[in-house]
Amino acid sequence: MRRWTGLAALAASTAATGLAVAIGTTALQDPEPSAPRPQAQPDGQPEPSSLASYDTAEINVVRGPFCDRVSPTGIEHALGDVPADSEEWTNGDLDRLPDGTRDRVQEFGCRWTAADGTQASAWVFAPPVTRAQARELVRGSFGERCGTTQGDQYGAPSVASRCTAGAVTEDTLRGLFGDAWLTCTLATRSEPTDLPERTSEWCVQVVEAARS
Repeated sequence: MRRWTGLAALAASTAATGLAVAIGTTALQDPEPSAPRPQAQPDGQPEPSSLASYDTAEINVVRGPFCDRVSPTGIEHALGDVPADSEEWTNGDLDRLPDGTRDRVQEFGCRWTAADGTQASAWVFAPPVTRAQARELVRGSFGERCGTTQGDQYGAPSVASRCTAGAVTEDTLRGLFGDAWLTCTLATRSEPTDLPERTSEWCVQVVEAARS
């Protein structure tokens, strides 16, 4: 079940609230059929290393479980170490939100944490998102400690943001792939000079795992 901690809670809870307002329904009220399993990269085809060299505009993503397909090597590269802890949540899980209330999550996602606290996360909303709703999410606020940044294309439309809290910096990319709103984040206490590049590479791994 999802643990709402640190900047991941700030960014994720804001996005979840925006989606609920935009859609006006829940996945539990409108259950979706099981999504098809994403296909692996063809043998011999190199995986893209960063979003700068990866065309995400025409990629579709499943609105279902994908975490078991994320590359272990990609996770270690994003964290800079092997994960010391991991967690996964699924549509309908009951969890406590940052304001103390409890609600059922409307997404499929996962998070890996290194010994130094670095976190790599990814999740996809279970309800479908239209392009008009996605544009509203792109224009939405991400909290007082967050701001939009210049990021590589991550679906269409997409938005990149950075949040800070004390010594922690978190970069996030969100975007629409078909009818799926996909988010990837990387948070670290170390100097964030290479964080955009590491986040870009991490988000490629997420798309590759979640693509249909």
